[in-house]
Amino acid sequence: MFVKKIELNLDVNVFSSLIGLFYAFKRANKDLYLVGGCVRDMLFGKAPKDYDLCTNLTPDEVKALLAKETFYDRDCEQRFEAYHFIDTGIKHGTITVFDNEHNKAFEITTYRVDGNYSDGRHPDEVVFTPSLEEDLKRRDFTINSFAYNLLTNELVMLDESYLKDLEFGIIRTVGDPEARFNEDALRMLRAIRFAAQLNFTIQRDTYAAIVKLATKLELISKERIRDELTKILLSDKPDMLKLFVLAGLEAPAFGFTPLTDIMKCNHDNPWHYADVFHHTMDVVNGVPKTVELRWAALLHDTGKPATKALKEGTVDHYNYHGHPDVSAEITERLMDILKFSNEQKETIYKFVKYHDTPLAEVRNSVFKKVVVDIGEDKFFDFIKLRVADSFAHRLLMDTKFAIDFPDKVKERFIKILEENQALKVTDLAINGYDIINDGFLSGKEIGDCLRWMLDLVLEHPEYNTREKLLEYLQIFKEMSFQSS
Repeated sequence: MFVKKIELNLDVNVFSSLIGLFYAFKRANKDLYLVGGCVRDMLFGKAPKDYDLCTNLTPDEVKALLAKETFYDRDCEQRFEAYHFIDTGIKHGTITVFDNEHNKAFEITTYRVDGNYSDGRHPDEVVFTPSLEEDLKRRDFTINSFAYNLLTNELVMLDESYLKDLEFGIIRTVGDPEARFNEDALRMLRAIRFAAQLNFTIQRDTYAAIVKLATKLELISKERIRDELTKILLSDKPDMLKLFVLAGLEAPAFGFTPLTDIMKCNHDNPWHYADVFHHTMDVVNGVPKTVELRWAALLHDTGKPATKALKEGTVDHYNYHGHPDVSAEITERLMDILKFSNEQKETIYKFVKYHDTPLAEVRNSVFKKVVVDIGEDKFFDFIKLRVADSFAHRLLMDTKFAIDFPDKVKERFIKILEENQALKVTDLAINGYDIINDGFLSGKEIGDCLRWMLDLVLEHPEYNTREKLLEYLQIFKEMSFQSS
């Protein structure tokens, strides 16, 4: 074990809460340490999102110790219990402790040694241990295997080299990488995720073990895979997904290989400067960090390998006609596999489906139907995808596509919003009751009439007045009479 004296800065409110916990354990002569990712973040000078602690006490002993603690409320002039508890993971030695005075919550876990991982994800059993050293040995990566005593300002680690890994930006497992990944296959994705979030590199032996054990990812739930991949996509280095592909993790994760396929697909035309995968990564980097946009950017061209075809009359110019529809089918399949919510699935699917539609040039009615299908509230995000896709081209070859088209799409959408143009039947200046009161049409004909009028108004927004639409009601009645 290696101990280094260092003073880490904490948020004042968090410090005020934690210091009470640490003193309570000290009075009982028991261990308490901040541990894991929160210590790593503080070493970086970042504010952690949450704070985990470890101790040599069992959950029941933690409760017994803290149940004696009280605080004085000056407003009420009374003493109250300082803590209450939730059994969040008792069988693994974890409870959540709520500080009633400061309204803070912390997970406290007993030092433990994990048993076998027969399912490749969870230990079959955990054995509590009085040893901090044994607890640190079971953790995944060296950069997550620090413990910190807030009272003594002591940073504890298994080896001084762990600080070097943090300093030089290295993702390395604690101990044998194959053993760590055999215990929990999700750690292979976590290694890539930490590399993306921290802009670190994965140490050679650690990466070799990922390649060797890639098929173990089949043991992991699709939801956990989705969450790790999403964190990679939302990081500053989403192109670390190339490691996910190159390590052979995609097939066991998805059951098919859309990203591997686009990595193997060269564009072979004058409009692009990169293969499909690297073009895709440029688009991902070009959109804001939202789940829908980053996933849509990742999948928008996955249909290109299946639709690649030589342009007639050429020997080296390839087109990809119909690739948005194929990409949308692949997107829908993957969204189902990874168990995305219905709302996210629908948004991502439509972003991909329409990403190459020539919206700068289509008729008003077509443009507005796309707006309705995507959703007015999502359309500005969709435009951001179009802009990122446009700029991930060889700009000098097609400035019009890169600059003029996105601007025209923005202008059309802004005009619709500013003029409050009708997009749906409910936006029409007349409604079904007006048609019923006219007394000529009924039932299905009323709906047909409203949809017919909407098509007129979508193309000619100036027609959306009560007077004009009542005129067209008469025309529709005449058409219906003639057809009958």
